[in-house]
Amino acid sequence: MIDPDLPHLKKVSRIKHEILTKYLPPWQRILGSRHRKLAYVDCYAGGGLYEFEGKESPGSPLIALQTAEEYLGKNKEVELVLILVEKNKDETQRLRKAIDKYGSPPKRLHLFVQEEEAKDFVGTLLREVPHLVPSFFMVDPYGHPLTIPIINDILKRQRTEALVTFMYFRINMDASNPKAIPRVDQMFGHQDWRRQPFLKARGIKRELGFLQYFLDEIQAQYKLVFRLRFDREDKVSPERTKYYLIHASNHPKAVLLMKEIMHPLGDEAGVFDYSGREQAALFERRPRDEDLEEFLVANHACKEIAYDTLREETWNQPFVDKQYRKVIKGLEKRGLAEIVRVSSKKSGLRRHDLVHILKKGT
Repeated sequence: MIDPDLPHLKKVSRIKHEILTKYLPPWQRILGSRHRKLAYVDCYAGGGLYEFEGKESPGSPLIALQTAEEYLGKNKEVELVLILVEKNKDETQRLRKAIDKYGSPPKRLHLFVQEEEAKDFVGTLLREVPHLVPSFFMVDPYGHPLTIPIINDILKRQRTEALVTFMYFRINMDASNPKAIPRVDQMFGHQDWRRQPFLKARGIKRELGFLQYFLDEIQAQYKLVFRLRFDREDKVSPERTKYYLIHASNHPKAVLLMKEIMHPLGDEAGVFDYSGREQAALFERRPRDEDLEEFLVANHACKEIAYDTLREETWNQPFVDKQYRKVIKGLEKRGLAEIVRVSSKKSGLRRHDLVHILKKGT
């Protein structure tokens, strides 16, 4: 029997937890190979446990705790810092009880539960610790206010990235409500957004304009977007956007790793859009291998480029590593590409291997 007081978790909310579960282990492994200490900061930790389909389901802080303990059990030279920020007293108490179920954390895991406003805590953290260790932040700049200027202050630190929740539906409503507009001002840190042309538009044009403006305000080189629609339980049309998850980083390996994680989680593989429906009727067409081939021939023919560099330069295309390998090696077999194998042997394709795609008909 599970605790009947556990808050219910909807499918569209659980996707965030799935992303975190799949992303943190390789993030720890990659950065831990070069750095002795890593940090995870959850700026809206919540109570830690939820009910999902009649079972207990861990929230983001417990997922971070579990993956940290597993990683430290295999790696004796690394330390991990977990900072869990939650302003609500009752939620903080629930979180501490949930953490206690896991027993004492290992010695090299430094765990802090902070009962305070995220913007106050993170602002102080950034002022007092000018050089962060490699860090991953969970951020909600609206429901649990953390202003975009503070987010940008986080992201300018080296080897630091964030998974940002952009609560589009709620923010869009408040943007038209004179009483709520100051909250949107607080999020952006200014009032310039009030004069943007997308506010005069409607429907998807307004939504995409608002999203792009928000993305432009985030000062990171790579911003990978995953759309979450309304759950059936919300009693709102599942064609409408509830929120967006935005992975913000400044290193190509980070965005490529996150793309590999997000790619299979949409309603269809390669479509970064989730509704929670078993049979989704998406407007977007599922990207196919043929689409990647057409893109590469059109944009990269007659160039010699390292395989990793090619993937980094095309990070915003909806394709993953195995598709690049399959398509490029297929072009090689048909005489439409040449591969100089530097990092791999025989028929492989990886890292510094040089790819030269030929124009069809040459």
